[in-house]
Amino acid sequence: MKWFRLPLALLSCLAMAGAAATTVVVATAGPASAATCSGNGCNGTDPQATGCSANAITLSSARMITIRTGDDVGSIEMRYSRTCRTQWIRVTSRITDCSGDPCTNMARVRRPAGADGGAISYQDNGRPNSGAVSQWSRQVYTPNTRSCGTGAIDTGNDTGVPNRVNGAEICG
Repeated sequence: MKWFRLPLALLSCLAMAGAAATTVVVATAGPASAATCSGNGCNGTDPQATGCSANAITLSSARMITIRTGDDVGSIEMRYSRTCRTQWIRVTSRITDCSGDPCTNMARVRRPAGADGGAISYQDNGRPNSGAVSQWSRQVYTPNTRSCGTGAIDTGNDTGVPNRVNGAEICG
């Protein structure tokens, strides 16, 4: 029976080391930030300013392709906050130095009328020249409704749109 003691002792040590390592991993996880809005009170608010973007996920995305030249100039995403139960559009441009006018990134989200309330639409613009590489729309409360949105990236001499289709929407 003595020959069992050494392997059993080693297994016990390994099990305790594994439990300690697991404890360390769990202990390093930080708390989520609290959101400053809830329900329909989130409609029309900035997802970053309210804390709703902290644990957001991407529901759908597309490349932003210029209409005339077919260049890939960025991406568009439908973002969703599980914490706030909201959606918004985020447009990310690879154009950081625009030489034309108006040189704006546009993000627009719309929620149709339904279980979450009346139809809502928000459009927001940012200027790449002022460092606004990512532009996002205000958010809409959507626990039961599928929202859609679109965006545009003005390169100065062309416009990037979702999948090279002007007005095309992505939905989440």
